[in-house]
Amino acid sequence: MSKLIDIKEASELLGLNPKTLRRWDDEGKLKAIRTFGNHRRYKLEDIEAIINSTEIEQNNQRNVFIYCRVSTNKQKESGKLLRQKERLVQYCNERQYNIVHIFEETASGLNDKRRELTKMFRRLSEVDTIIVEYPDRLARFGFNYLKEFSKSLNVNIEIIEEKSKAEPNEEMVNDLISVVTCFSTRMYGARGGRKAKKDIEKTIKELEKERGDNSENNNESNSSE
Repeated sequence: MSKLIDIKEASELLGLNPKTLRRWDDEGKLKAIRTFGNHRRYKLEDIEAIINSTEIEQNNQRNVFIYCRVSTNKQKESGKLLRQKERLVQYCNERQYNIVHIFEETASGLNDKRRELTKMFRRLSEVDTIIVEYPDRLARFGFNYLKEFSKSLNVNIEIIEEKSKAEPNEEMVNDLISVVTCFSTRMYGARGGRKAKKDIEKTIKELEKERGDNSENNNESNSSE
């Protein structure tokens, strides 16, 4: 009968984080045996087979870029960019990926002149994979073009969350303003673009104020009842 070892000993033998072994168990990559107390136990022969294989070596050889982005300085200052980066770094560490560089950017997803994104794509020969949180972190539109271009250079784009959570209105509004400004500039010149931007920002502020007033009135009405 094969000797059984606990997850701590198994992770030490493999040089991996216990979280990685739990994930492998869930994925069926390295199945654990459950005790009556629901603790994971691993067959020593299975661990030795992995050590003798090239699986860990291949994981360690995967070189990756991390790309993280927020739309506004306000989001960056609130810590959203930092938390996004931390989630991506943790994801790579759990999979034993070699992080070659982390590209951080504060810009709209519609901006086609992002400096850090351009730098990253110019250096694709250095890596096997690009790690991003959601597809729209790379581009609000045209993600599939970037994916196919990367694929042509044998670089995979790995998304850690296929479906993003509902984004704050601020980011969507920022993208809307960018679209209106861009088309207004093309149609009426730079002056027309600036005027359109001011007009839409003014309209948005008025709508937010009206929404806030309605919310206060509703709260007062509910309180009086």
